[in-house]
Amino acid sequence: AHRVEATENGHFHTFMRQPGMPDGLSSVPCDGTESWPEGSDSLSHLIGISMDAYGFPLGLFATNRWVTAESWYKAEDVIAMLDYFKIDHAYPSWPVNLWISAMLILFRPQIEALLKQRDQVVADWKRRYPDIDVYEDRGLELTGYTTINVEQQIRCVVTAIEKRTVA
Repeated sequence: AHRVEATENGHFHTFMRQPGMPDGLSSVPCDGTESWPEGSDSLSHLIGISMDAYGFPLGLFATNRWVTAESWYKAEDVIAMLDYFKIDHAYPSWPVNLWISAMLILFRPQIEALLKQRDQVVADWKRRYPDIDVYEDRGLELTGYTTINVEQQIRCVVTAIEKRTVA
């Protein structure tokens, strides 16, 4: 647990590996001392889902590269990957896999905002500390966090659909 929320019991990290990514995407160049996964081993962290002890989601978060040992893709590329994310296999838990996939759809606006914030935080960090490899700096772990509420988000979606239907 990253313990952004005092009540976090654990979290899920979501990833996309290169074979599942849209064509034409490539990671930013690795110019530091740590090697990044390349080619078909390349992967991107999409978002983390923070959970409480009862299995309810508390929030969403984005991380720096070193936390997840990923290749680094620009926010706009990670956002494009969201359309391709779906865990539909049975292992280790089919219901949990489907739930995680649905969370990335339900909270798409918040995820997009966190990914854009992630890139801005990294760019600002790089300007402040130009002599340090920003992607490996242990001083920068989380680049953004937002609390979430499933029931409230569903009400917002229903309201938006109703407004669209009336218009």
